Amino acid sequence: MINLFNGLLVAVGGASNVPTSNAAIWYAPIFFMGIVQITSWWRFRNAPPPAKVTGSYLRKAEIAALATGVCWGSASIFLVGDGEVSHLLFVWMMQAGMAAGLTSLLTPVPRITARFAVACLVPVTFANFLRGGDYGLTIAMLGIVFLAALIHGSINSYGQLKSIVATGHESRSSRERLADAIESSNDAFAFFDSDNKLLLANARHRDWFGNKTPHFTTGEESVPVLLENGRWLMRSSRDTGKGGAVVVHTDISALKTRERELIEAQREAVEADAAKSRFLSTMSHELRTPMNIILGFSKLMTGDSKIKLSNEEIREYADNIHTSGTHLLKLINDIIDYSKVGLNRVTINPVDLETETLLTEAITLAAGFENQMSLESFDVQISSKVSQLYVDETATKRILINLITNAIRFNKPDTKVVIRAGLDTEGKPFIAIRDFGEGIPEHKLEAVFEAFYQGDAGLDRNHGGTGLGLTLCRHLARMLSGDVILKSRVGVGTTAILSLPRSCLRSGDLPDQQNKIEKSDNQRVA
Repeated sequence: MINLFNGLLVAVGGASNVPTSNAAIWYAPIFFMGIVQITSWWRFRNAPPPAKVTGSYLRKAEIAALATGVCWGSASIFLVGDGEVSHLLFVWMMQAGMAAGLTSLLTPVPRITARFAVACLVPVTFANFLRGGDYGLTIAMLGIVFLAALIHGSINSYGQLKSIVATGHESRSSRERLADAIESSNDAFAFFDSDNKLLLANARHRDWFGNKTPHFTTGEESVPVLLENGRWLMRSSRDTGKGGAVVVHTDISALKTRERELIEAQREAVEADAAKSRFLSTMSHELRTPMNIILGFSKLMTGDSKIKLSNEEIREYADNIHTSGTHLLKLINDIIDYSKVGLNRVTINPVDLETETLLTEAITLAAGFENQMSLESFDVQISSKVSQLYVDETATKRILINLITNAIRFNKPDTKVVIRAGLDTEGKPFIAIRDFGEGIPEHKLEAVFEAFYQGDAGLDRNHGGTGLGLTLCRHLARMLSGDVILKSRVGVGTTAILSLPRSCLRSGDLPDQQNKIEKSDNQRVA
């Protein structure tokens, strides 16, 4: 629109020296070009820029620039007419100024610029050569120099623009490659400004932290972090030159898992070594004592002995030998059973059992092992809700025998061992055996379940055994989906509880009315 207005002023001003038709001919290319530019702007003002420009399009643009320059430069000759030299100089300066202005607009395409400038200025320059005279030749020479300067400046401007574009493209490519490398990293990368506002983060950071900003202190080095999902990370952070911070989190979950495995393996090795030491200490004492009795008394009873024994002494020695042999057999059986449990060679075959019969047999065997033939020293009560159990007979009986044997062994003299069978608050069956002995300190309640553990580990301890009884009890109980729990107070006594799962109850086989009665009883107990 500016070109249209300025060109119109020049044409009106030049009409005083040249015919109006000549001024109109000169103004026609300017008017046509202005209309084309306005129409093109209006048509493409909202269109997106093209993704690429083809060579044929550029060639058409070069031809159009050449044709426009020829028309505009040739039309200038009509505007000059037969005017004075000053008027000729004015027209040439006006022509050169418009060529220079258009050249500055078309700097990115120097080939188009060169074609337009040459076609626009050569006709006027050539006309001045033909006109001759001092002014004519001077204008012609200035035209040639100015044309060369325009073309050279356009080429230089294009080179600078090309360098800027190439640098910008390379910078953008570098940023894209850097962003792609950060995005592809296995570590979580985040960049924060001086106000701890997240500016940049890769996919790993978004996956681990989402929209949350992790708490960090700049300058941290290898700080372990535990996420809510159990993932372990190692955080490092660094200050940037403008007050920001770069935070990197590395996944070390595998290392932590390996570390836990090594710690667990070390703990198991220490426990195994301690168990081996306890085993050697315990078995050397437990085996040596009965073997010495057997060998010593059997030596006295041989025919080569010079000591004459009475029948009473022979019976006494024979009883001691039998008791020692029985003790050795029990030790061996404990070790064999412990090995079977450890190797998962114990088969569980649950059957229906009467609880009263099961306890009676276990009490009788345990009392026999401890040389306590009177069964009156037991206080036994069995709830009707657990009169029948669906359990493995061998495993359950072995657990009860061990627990009752311990209660007899550690109970105070002339005090009854209390045995109760019923349902707990969760409706699970249990059998509890209580003694009134010295009790177990709280810090030893779990240690006594370790293999070969002895509460009094000295060689002069009051109670013998391999230290496998409670270990076997807990293993067998857990194979039954239950457990063995100890509750004790020093100076008061100890209660050993065999807890069984609800599946051991056989209420489903009872009549409906009996089921209703037992459910009502369970609710009252709860």
